[in-house]
Amino acid sequence: MASDVEKVVRLFRKRETQESFGEWVVQLARKIQEKPEDVVWFFNEMRRRKEWEEKLRELERITEDLSPEELFELAVREAENAPEIKESTEELLEKARENIKKFKRIEGKLKRIGVI
Repeated sequence: MASDVEKVVRLFRKRETQESFGEWVVQLARKIQEKPEDVVWFFNEMRRRKEWEEKLRELERITEDLSPEELFELAVREAENAPEIKESTEELLEKARENIKKFKRIEGKLKRIGVI
């Protein structure tokens, strides 16, 4: 399995593969009438969402036996280590709404053509 992964990594390091992938993204974007950078954003967003789902499942598994007090202490520790958010709640909500709308739009188009 690891050797297969190494082969794929080496393949993507090759310029021809990168160019072919780039061409595929551009063709896909044209087909669904979206910008190529939005198509790349969509697939990155899908990957990030899967990572978050895995993290949440792990967190649920770890915390299922904790008391409410212990959960609160854990939340406080995590909040102290979290990066500072500079945007207002309203700005964050608006950005999230736009991203969800964009994600759903691209997802629908990719489903219609059978990519996902």
